[in-house]
Amino acid sequence: MRRRSYSHFANKMIACQEMALTLNIRPFEASDLPAVQQLRQAAFKPIFQSFRDIVGEQIYSIALVKSDSEQAELLESICKSRPPHQVFVVEVNEDIAGFVSFSLNHEKRLGEIGLNAVHPNYAGRGIGTKMYEFAMARMQESGMLLATVGTGGDPSHAAARRAYRKAGFGPALPSVFLYKLL
Repeated sequence: MRRRSYSHFANKMIACQEMALTLNIRPFEASDLPAVQQLRQAAFKPIFQSFRDIVGEQIYSIALVKSDSEQAELLESICKSRPPHQVFVVEVNEDIAGFVSFSLNHEKRLGEIGLNAVHPNYAGRGIGTKMYEFAMARMQESGMLLATVGTGGDPSHAAARRAYRKAGFGPALPSVFLYKLL
């Protein structure tokens, strides 16, 4: 398989043929933060609601009630801490339709996809898969030998798991969080 350089992706539009979308993946800029935060909030709202439905109101109010604000702070931190994090946005007709963050561990030669999302208005069009392929190409160019990503095992993360698998991720180690009211 021919490796493509970052300049290939940066200088050319990436066509998402299935839905006739033309994607532009470019480095995050500080002025993107408000739009990326709005996108993150829209994409994760149903996930946080799913968490509430799964664990119940009482556990949610103790353990997860600040999930949105904590994730907003995490995104801001990731966007400001480059390196080790790299953040890219995906544009469709100049609208930010998605973002992906990843980090590189040069000692282990391991790249990890971190916080990422596709706006619900663009979901199911292959944008997530293209973001992950882009991130993995960057990892390869940086000498990484392995890419990892973590995601939820609950129903609200099913689309993310499909996109990761479509991009070639697997095998997976399951992980479970258990709660007990005291």
